[in-house]
Amino acid sequence: MGKKIYDIKPPQESSSEKAIGAKSGKSKLKTFSGIVIAVVIISAVVFFFSFRVEVDIWPQTEGVEMERSFTISANNETGEDVLPGVVLETQFLEEEKLFEATGVVDEETRATGTIIIKNSHWDHNQPLVDGTRFETADGKIFKTEDGTVVPGRSFEGGEVVPGEVEVSVVADEPGEEYNIEPTEFTLPGLQGSPSFDNVAGVSETAMTGGGRGERTVISEEDVEGARREVINSLIDQRRSFLESENPDFVFDESSQYGYEVIEEEITGNIGETADDFSVKMRMEIDVITFREEDLRDLLIRSMLAERGGSEEVDNSLKSERAVYEDSLSFKYDLTDADWEEKEAIINVDFAGELYYQVDEFELKSSAAGRTRNEFENFLNQQDFIREAGVRFRPFGIGRISDNIDRIRININF
Repeated sequence: MGKKIYDIKPPQESSSEKAIGAKSGKSKLKTFSGIVIAVVIISAVVFFFSFRVEVDIWPQTEGVEMERSFTISANNETGEDVLPGVVLETQFLEEEKLFEATGVVDEETRATGTIIIKNSHWDHNQPLVDGTRFETADGKIFKTEDGTVVPGRSFEGGEVVPGEVEVSVVADEPGEEYNIEPTEFTLPGLQGSPSFDNVAGVSETAMTGGGRGERTVISEEDVEGARREVINSLIDQRRSFLESENPDFVFDESSQYGYEVIEEEITGNIGETADDFSVKMRMEIDVITFREEDLRDLLIRSMLAERGGSEEVDNSLKSERAVYEDSLSFKYDLTDADWEEKEAIINVDFAGELYYQVDEFELKSSAAGRTRNEFENFLNQQDFIREAGVRFRPFGIGRISDNIDRIRININF
């Protein structure tokens, strides 16, 4: 029997499977091509709608400083030098503050006290004038402040009962050394007379109050400074409220505020010894004010009225003077406020930068159709321009578009 041989063949793709694979490859290629085309179209559309020319200009500027006086009017007055304003009235405001007394005076005080005068010599009254002297054993002199009469002596049971009277005395000189303990006194004015040894004085309490040194008092400067502080504090309270309620108005200067002190109470008097004192005030406060925008417009008009004008640029462009508004600065003070007329004079120091502003349409028209270099050279030759540059967005091309809507002018400072 012959040997059988089996030939095993690998599986073969069917014709239908081959057709499916070819169709799938063509589909993928078609999809990829569609994506590429879509990207190109979108890019073209994006470029078409986003393309523009950026013209950057840094103009020449001129710094200007000026001083002017204007009238703030809250009664609808108009004019070139009139700033529209308003007067805002307020209800009463009240505040009380405690202040430290800072006045210092050199003080010399005299000791004072009382002496009992005893008369054991005369049966009749002994008159003494004011300023009668009493002397201690060590020579310290005290004087009566008023005249007096010392009663005469009397007798009880055969014994002498001296007449007595109590008087106030003050030391002849200032100083602590006159603050003495109770002691006996003689009357120098009676020396050499029979009554010298029988009319005398005695103190039963110490003399006090004598000294030399400094003491703190309420000074005139203390009171004036305290009054100003309370007034300013009430004005600041009014300002804070007004600023929160009227953010467009200006409330900077204290001269804008008119006030009337309705009530005032100060504890202590000028020159009085004290460590502190208080000031209490009740005030009515009005303010005349204006919008900052109105003031800025008025200052710009004033600058242009004095330094404005037009200029021919390269026989094709005209430029007008303009103020770079971000450069405008000012400070002011109010004078001669007339609260009945609702007017005040405002003195303003202000400064800013002027430049020539070229008509944007004319400038764009001059750029249309030129190359970048041509237009940059044109701009940099103009006296009113300090520096200029031209940029293409999103990327560079040869010439500037004739469509001026694709040109944007950027003024830089």
